[in-house]
Amino acid sequence: MPRRIKRLTGCIGALCFYLLFCLQQANAQVKVSGMVADADTRSGLPGVTIINKSTRSGTVTNESGRFSIDAMPGDSLEFSMLSFYRKELSVPTTSMFINVYLSKRIFGLQEVQIRSKDYHQDSLSIRQEYGKYFNYHKPGAMDVLKTLPSNPITALTYLVPSKARKRKEHFQEQLVYWEKEKFIDYRYNAELVERMTKLNGNDLDTFMHRFRPGYQFIMDASEYDLLLYIKQSFQQYQQEKANPAKKEEEN
Repeated sequence: MPRRIKRLTGCIGALCFYLLFCLQQANAQVKVSGMVADADTRSGLPGVTIINKSTRSGTVTNESGRFSIDAMPGDSLEFSMLSFYRKELSVPTTSMFINVYLSKRIFGLQEVQIRSKDYHQDSLSIRQEYGKYFNYHKPGAMDVLKTLPSNPITALTYLVPSKARKRKEHFQEQLVYWEKEKFIDYRYNAELVERMTKLNGNDLDTFMHRFRPGYQFIMDASEYDLLLYIKQSFQQYQQEKANPAKKEEEN
């Protein structure tokens, strides 16, 4: 009997040690947040992809270049964006706020011309690199039914909320969102608008922000439709500048 008690005590002790170790590991997670900026202009960069190379989870910087990601000490974070050199940093043992500066890649004239011709090439490059997230499919009822006969444990995990799945879904949403934003920028660009309106500087920025078209319109519009939209929007812009009081009444 004493021997059994000793064995039981030893098992309980080992289990407690294991639970304590797991708890310490969970508590060791740190939050890394900050801003990713252009090394030359020091302005925030939206749409920078941040990947935890250890867990393959990730996030994307917001419109001002800010980000936040959970990681374990020692994990490697990779910051990447088209036309910029990649940068990696190791996660410290404590939460931290950092500024990450990315340097622009210098392309030859021929390379710039090739890249400027086709937005879709850039989009395909991103989708190839992050295909795992673009093609991620949230498990549904049919997935549970299909998986249940061959692998019931995996099927049951589909029914349990998962932080890993949530991170993938969020990252997928961010990638799709920024892909749409970049497509709008590709067609509704400053060079085209400036040529159509003769605006420049702050006036050009104000006009482009005020009349920025939606993604669905950009997808459906022909070149003529887009040019007509810019022309009509510019006429409205001129009227609003000439009659600011009327604009305030309409708002």
